[in-house]
Order: sequence, then structure tokens, then C-alpha cells
Amino acid sequence: MAANRKPNLILFLPDQQRADTLACYGGVKVHAPNLNKLASESVVFERTYVTHPVCTPSRSSLMTGTWPHINGCTRNSVSLDRRFHVFPELMEDRDYRTAYIGKWHLGEEGPAGRGFEEWISTDDHGDYTNFLASKGITPDKQNGRFSEVAISNLPVDLSRPKFLENHACDFIEKHQRDPFILVVGFVEPHSPYNGPLNDEHPLDDVDLDLTATLPEGEDIPLRYRLMRE
Repeated sequence: MAANRKPNLILFLPDQQRADTLACYGGVKVHAPNLNKLASESVVFERTYVTHPVCTPSRSSLMTGTWPHINGCTRNSVSLDRRFHVFPELMEDRDYRTAYIGKWHLGEEGPAGRGFEEWISTDDHGDYTNFLASKGITPDKQNGRFSEVAISNLPVDLSRPKFLENHACDFIEKHQRDPFILVVGFVEPHSPYNGPLNDEHPLDDVDLDLTATLPEGEDIPLRYRLMRE
């Protein structure tokens, strides 16, 4: 029976993680034993590229197989038009159980109803915010939201990655006898580059590229200069 079973698909999307942080791409400075183990048992794509260096456009291509200038997501915080189907919709296989857990960034309505039966949100006022509130954590912003700095200072058991991990494991356990598609969209290691595992890498062992310490040049647009400052 196992030979006839349809394959499962689990897609992990860490945010802003460079290829050279993984051993399979020659990275040796970052401790990522679980990701490295997954890669050692998987196919490694050596000539695969994102279509755009910005979050929303890149995700739009990954979800739909279309270029950002075709689907309209040419900058961040743009909703993906429903005319463009995401890959679970394109499969048209009703046997699959589907879930999207974590960061979507393709519109406030999220992936629900777009081929994904379940969505666990980490957006403002979403499932993760409600989880923190249930644990007695008080929002640090006046609008009832948690800042990224506040979230980054939480212990491991309350951290966003752990929250997503728990929901992903629950989904896999629930549908272990079904073919399934699971997307887990981690926000980390996106800035503010702070977290409960800060001591994993002593600062003295971290080599910064020379460009990280150079003063800002006059040719950098004001917006980006202010962001860097």
C-alpha cells in the first residue's frame, strides 16, 4: 500500500535566510543541524533563483509559478489577485489535506479558500497574537499589537517558531494517513536578529562582511539610509 500512496509535500519558508547559511551550499558558520539533516536526505537545487529580492513579489512567484510583473505583486504589501491560483488550487486533487501555517504576506485575507483548508496566522491580531494573550503576555503597542522587538525577547516556549512548530506537528499527526500539503512560513531569521538562542553563536565568532561596517555613501537613497540608521 505504501508504494501506491500519494507523496506529501512540506514546504518550509524561513524569511531572509541566505543560501550560504546551510551546509549543503557550503555554509559552515551557522549551526543549523535540523535543516542540514533535511538537506542531506533531500534533493539540493544548485541553480534555483528567486524571481525578486523582495518578500511579497518572491512569494507570489513561488505560490503561483508566475512572474511578479504578471501577477501584479511588484512590491510588498500587495494582495495577490484571485485570478492567479496558488499551487494547491492548480493541483485539483481533492484527496489532499492542506494547511498554511505562518507568514503569508500576499494579502490580509490570507490563504484560506485558495486551496488551503487551514490557516494559522502570525499576522497582527491573528492566531499567534491570541496565543500570547492566552499566556498572559501584554502587548507593548497601544493598538494591542506586539512589536517585533517584543516578540524576539520571548523565551523559546513562547517564541513564534515554536508556535508554528507545534501547529505543524499537530497537522502532520492529524493527517498522517492522508496525503497532505503543508506550508510553514517562518518569519525568522528576519530582523531584528534577536532571540532566545542568541548564545548559539558567540559574537567574537561572527564575521561581518566589510560592507556591513562601512559608512553610508551619498549615492544611497534617503529612505534606505534612514532605515539603516
